Amino acid sequence: MPVRRLTLFLLLGARAAWGHSVSNELSLGLSEDSPASPHGPHIADQLTFRFELGDDWTLKIGGAYTYDTATGPPEGGAFGTSSAQILTALAGLEWEVSPRVTTYLDVSGSPRATQSFDSILPVEVGGFTVPVDVLLFNATSSVGVLGGATFVAGGTEFMGTVLQGTAIDVNVGWTLLTTSQRVDAIVDRNQQPVSRQVLQAICRALPDSKGCKAIRPYLKGGEDSLNQVSLSLGLLQPLGSTTDLGLGGAYYLYDQDPTSAVFFTARASSSAFDPSASFPLAPLRWTVSPSLQQRIGSWTLAPSYQFIDYAEGLGTAHVAALRVSLRIDGSWTVWVSGSAQWDLLSDPTTDTGTTTLVLSGRVALGFRARF
Repeated sequence: MPVRRLTLFLLLGARAAWGHSVSNELSLGLSEDSPASPHGPHIADQLTFRFELGDDWTLKIGGAYTYDTATGPPEGGAFGTSSAQILTALAGLEWEVSPRVTTYLDVSGSPRATQSFDSILPVEVGGFTVPVDVLLFNATSSVGVLGGATFVAGGTEFMGTVLQGTAIDVNVGWTLLTTSQRVDAIVDRNQQPVSRQVLQAICRALPDSKGCKAIRPYLKGGEDSLNQVSLSLGLLQPLGSTTDLGLGGAYYLYDQDPTSAVFFTARASSSAFDPSASFPLAPLRWTVSPSLQQRIGSWTLAPSYQFIDYAEGLGTAHVAALRVSLRIDGSWTVWVSGSAQWDLLSDPTTDTGTTTLVLSGRVALGFRARF
C-alpha cells in the first residue's frame, strides 16, 4: 500500500543522509486449503538494494523468490495442489525533484510459473451444464510498471528536509498477466480420476461422442492475457514528533472480466514486492487501509488494518497486521511482522449466496542496513 512508501519517505529524511542500503525480508505464509482457495503454505524471500546516484537520484534493484508447497486434495476435491516456484525481479528509479516532491518509476517482471490444483469446471454436455471436478494446470507470467509521486504539504523545511509535513502519495500501476491453462485430469461418473492422456486416447477412438466434444477444448488448453490498472492514493499525517497516522486506498480496473479471462491464482500473479501484509485470493476491485506508526525510543510499533473487496462479487477480506521494528544504530534496522487474514469468498457460478471462510496468516523477519 502507498502508506508504507510514505512512512519510509518521512522516516529516512533526506536521501543523501541515507546513502546506499540493502534490505531483506523472509516470510512464511499459512493458508487453509479449500475448494475456494487451493493453496497451502508458502515461503518467500525478498532482497532489495538501493544506490544513491548523486544527490537527487536513487536506483533500486531487487529480486524475490517464493516457494509454494504441495498440499493434498481439499475437502470434497479429488486432486492435490502441486508445488510452485515464483521468481520476481524489480528495478526502479526515484528522483527527488525538491525537498517536497519525489517521483518514482518501478518495473517488475515474473517469468512463467506453473502449478496444478483441483478445480470445478462447468462443462456443457447435451444442452446441460455439468460441474466436473478437474485437475487444472496453470502457467502464469507477469510484467508490470508503477509510476507515481510523493508530495509533502505544510511542515517546516530544515537543511533540505521537510519536518512535520503531510505526505501525499499518488501512483498508477499497470500489470499484464499471461496465463496458459489446460485440464490434465477429470473425475468420471464413478468418482475415479482419469488422466488427460487417457481421455485424449478415448476421444481419438470416439471423436463424435458428446462428452469428447465437450471436453476436447479443455484438454487442448489455451492462452489468455489480462491487463490490470491500479490507481492508488496514500496519506501520512504526523501527530507530534513520534506518531504518524496513515490512510491508503487503491482501485483496480481490468480490460475484461478477470473471472472469465483467467483462472486467477494469487501465487503466480501477485507481485512479491507488494508491501502490504495482505495476500489476495482473488482479483482485487478496491482496498482501503488505515495505519498507525508509533515510535518509542529506538522501537517503532506499526499496527494496521486492510479491507479488501474482490472483483465481480467474489467476496471480501479483512487483514489485521502488526510490524515491530528496532533501529539498532544509524546503519541497522531489524523488524518482525505478522498478519491474520479472513477471506469470505463467493462462488460466482451459483446463485445461492453462500460464502466460504478462508483463514490465512503471515509472519516475516527482515533487516535494512546502510553502507
